[in-house]
Amino acid sequence: MKKANILALALRPAIRVTKSHLGAAIFVIVLGVGLAASATAQSTVTQVVGGLHSPRGLAFAPGSQLFVAQSGDDTVGGSIIEILNPTDSHPVVRTLVSGLPVIGAEGEFGSVDGISVFGNGVNFGLYAIMAADPQQTGDPAFGNLLKIDYRNRVQTLVNVGSFDYEWTDDHQWLVPFGDFPDANPYDVLVVPGHIYVVDAGANTLNEVMPDGSIRVLAFFPNETLADSTPVCACQGSDGFLYVGTLALVDSLFIEPSAKVYRLNPADANLEEPWNTPMTVWASGLWPINGCAFGPDGNFYASQLFTNPDLLNDFDHPEGDVVKIPFNSPSTHTFLTGGALSFTGDVAVGPNNVVYVSDGTAFVPEGRVVRLSR
Repeated sequence: MKKANILALALRPAIRVTKSHLGAAIFVIVLGVGLAASATAQSTVTQVVGGLHSPRGLAFAPGSQLFVAQSGDDTVGGSIIEILNPTDSHPVVRTLVSGLPVIGAEGEFGSVDGISVFGNGVNFGLYAIMAADPQQTGDPAFGNLLKIDYRNRVQTLVNVGSFDYEWTDDHQWLVPFGDFPDANPYDVLVVPGHIYVVDAGANTLNEVMPDGSIRVLAFFPNETLADSTPVCACQGSDGFLYVGTLALVDSLFIEPSAKVYRLNPADANLEEPWNTPMTVWASGLWPINGCAFGPDGNFYASQLFTNPDLLNDFDHPEGDVVKIPFNSPSTHTFLTGGALSFTGDVAVGPNNVVYVSDGTAFVPEGRVVRLSR
């Protein structure tokens, strides 16, 4: 993949390229202070489960179980685990799926990424998306959209990565930075009647139809120095989708550039998805790596790092979670003051308790943590 994988998206290779070929001092541009108001609400960080291998996607089930996708590493394959009682001091953990193929090296790995839960009981379905695509990995498992049922049986629905790789090959003009063709399906969102997949390599929002066909609903516009890299989607109380972006390179060399786009899938321009109507709902954010709405109606996004000097202090990324009120998207409250490392996904439990997958790359062991006031 041209977009390698820190958190399946590859921060370390991006840093090597930008430091050696661009020169950090040249591209540190002060553009002024944005309009967003920010504050810190210091939360207590409590480890729920440790010893994880590149934890990524998080999803709650109706019964309050918390599911976690692990991309694995050079010692173990990708997997999906279930935390039966995440509020307890000694939660029960069981493995649903294991042995999924892994790619990567040097602390950054890709396998299963985003997950979404829909239904319960015998109608339970856990949907999971594999990173990358068969064209670039040589493995037909990468890029697959999977469904795990209540008996833990795994069904392959369709290969989104393969579709997106071909689509980007046909639309190379959309990204003038030489990144296409590319694909890296990174998040999945299942809501009544719809399955959406966000592709961080193709910069698209896709819908997987009941017959297994795929259509591109939206292409997210490029940033100044690189492409947008959408990484997550969640549905607001208004029925619209909210899609967060990584905007890695621009955030490293200009200013925090990650955005949250708001769009109505019903308005998608299927012939020209780059012209699908969308608005920037929130901006001026550090690179987003996961997002969710809580029962309280607030929007939460995990931030991969908030350290403006990350290029010179890679071991201290100061990962965080930002809380944004639904009716005041310019108000940004950082929940931990940068107390996390490279964060993965974020999920909000029934009591508005925030959970984050942390240590998702470049650390010996990852974890899921709980944030509380």
